[in-house]
Amino acid sequence: MPEPLATRPPLPEVFGNYAIKGIEEVLAPAPVSWFPVTPGWQFLGLVLLLLLAWRAWLQLQRWRRNGYRRDALAHLKALRESGDPPVPQLLAIARLLKATAIAAYPRSAVASLSGRAWLSWLNSSTATPLFSGPAAELLESAQYRRSAPQPTDMSALFKAAEQWIEAHPEPTVD
Repeated sequence: MPEPLATRPPLPEVFGNYAIKGIEEVLAPAPVSWFPVTPGWQFLGLVLLLLLAWRAWLQLQRWRRNGYRRDALAHLKALRESGDPPVPQLLAIARLLKATAIAAYPRSAVASLSGRAWLSWLNSSTATPLFSGPAAELLESAQYRRSAPQPTDMSALFKAAEQWIEAHPEPTVD
């Protein structure tokens, strides 16, 4: 451990190399600025900055437009983890899908659909049909079902609903 400055002996008046006495140290030049000096580079920097700001604005708008999608996925996840009986879960999934579709598309195109027409619309709104087999049967009979569906069928319905919420095309800007 070095000793404190107060306990060290003072330095002599002449200290260092005697051969270079009186020579001044060469000062290093000022650092080169990274700021562009010419107007062309300044203009290019400004254009790039504006393009970046515009891109960020578009991403923010897209994120806001898809808020309903994030909310629906969170609601679906909470519904899956709730431990409710299958029949109320089935009805809640059907309501969630309808509410999500109404949030994304014009109400006049979606609200009146039910049964096979509703399933057909859901399947046509994505690139690949997601509601087929047990998931389609469960969703079609959700309003009328009184007996509990099989857990594998419910799992297929949850998966199809999640995929539809994630995959349906973005709503158009009005």
